[in-house]
Amino acid sequence: MKKSLKYIAAILVLLLAATFYFAHKSAPVATGYPAKYLCSHTFNSGQDADEGMERFVRPVNPLFSLVRHEVDYENKAVTVKLFGWLLPSTAVYREGCGCTLLVDMDREALMAQAEGLSIERPVLKDTLWPIGNRVELDRIPDNVDIDKLNERLRREFQETAENPKERLNTLAIVVAYQGRIIAEHYRPGITDTTPLLSWSASKSITSALVGRLVQTQGLDIHQPAGFPAWAEDDRNAITIDQLLRMESGLAFDERYAPLSDAVEMLYNSPDMGAYALAKPLSAKPGTQWSYSSGTTNILAKILLEKTGGSLRRLEEFAHNELFQKLGMRTALFEHDESGAFVGSSYFYASPKDWLRFALLYQNKGVWNGEQLLPEGWVDYCLTPTPHAPGGRYGAQIWLNAGGAGPGERLLPRLPEDAFAFEGYQGQWIVVIPSRDLMVARFGVTNRPGWSVEELILDILEAL
Repeated sequence: MKKSLKYIAAILVLLLAATFYFAHKSAPVATGYPAKYLCSHTFNSGQDADEGMERFVRPVNPLFSLVRHEVDYENKAVTVKLFGWLLPSTAVYREGCGCTLLVDMDREALMAQAEGLSIERPVLKDTLWPIGNRVELDRIPDNVDIDKLNERLRREFQETAENPKERLNTLAIVVAYQGRIIAEHYRPGITDTTPLLSWSASKSITSALVGRLVQTQGLDIHQPAGFPAWAEDDRNAITIDQLLRMESGLAFDERYAPLSDAVEMLYNSPDMGAYALAKPLSAKPGTQWSYSSGTTNILAKILLEKTGGSLRRLEEFAHNELFQKLGMRTALFEHDESGAFVGSSYFYASPKDWLRFALLYQNKGVWNGEQLLPEGWVDYCLTPTPHAPGGRYGAQIWLNAGGAGPGERLLPRLPEDAFAFEGYQGQWIVVIPSRDLMVARFGVTNRPGWSVEELILDILEAL
């Protein structure tokens, strides 16, 4: 009997140890994800933290039912703990920089990094979008069935699912047609100036900033990236072009699960670009396409280094060279502790500002008469990457133009010239040049089967 009790006790100890080990290894996502999300949700977007936790965070992962959050409004920080006391993670807000998850730094060191930063937001003329922010919804092209269009957009905000995991959670939809906004709908609490999280649509902004480096500094994307860490092995052949096209050959586990590369990078790395830089090759550069947020954060590291190596100089470059020129007042790129942008995932802007960016690409890089992106840059970005399945990917942009059959295209029932800036949970900015249509849709959508393609097809029926 005593021997049996010893065995049972030993098993219980092992189970407790295994549970603690799993909890410790899961902490970057279990507490890091909610801390970072809620900090940005509260201080970037001006939304309620408690609602964000219950409606947008807890349904994503069962782990999030085990955590508790605390919001420090005075110091603009959010702390999340497992079971309310274990393995805390804290994210801190900095004006102009958004929220950063503390990994190796304390709050004081992080704040000092941005000391003296002053971002001048563009002053928009009191005129129609895109030069201003006004819209005239009573002056709609004759071929638009505006009642049908608005009725369809309103349906995207009507919740029919009781299961939190199946809610649409649509935040905003804005439709631009023939160069003007013809419809805009927002969730209560969201306005046309609310910066919203774009997740992986951020990658396209990172690509555009690389384009500005090409335009302003003569950066040659077809030369090796030149990182010293790669100098002594086959990684020294990796070019910026291959990074832009996700053909670097670097190993990277993009799954969002405990211990995966994506989670370790986003929630447990002070320097996300350095984390991805350290990965070994899994294929010869230029021979295999592999979607990788790590690759984009290497590009973000290049942006940091090429603009002077400091958070302040990077912010000045991004705003002076792109956001100011486009009139993107709400544009906000968050940083890791190294000072680099989290180029893969953490760009915030309003849908109207996103459509300004989309219009830049529809107009081949020209804005208000100025060539903001190098001649040929947009065509380069929209050229299918050779090894991407179905030619669905260009240079940090999703494409419909790969030449594959309709069933293999990204959005099979939309025209072949459609392209998209797309992110997790239903962030879509879709451009269809042949129809002179752009649609920006933002949400926190986990519903299986929800389709942006269905939404856009219905929009097209109203035109």
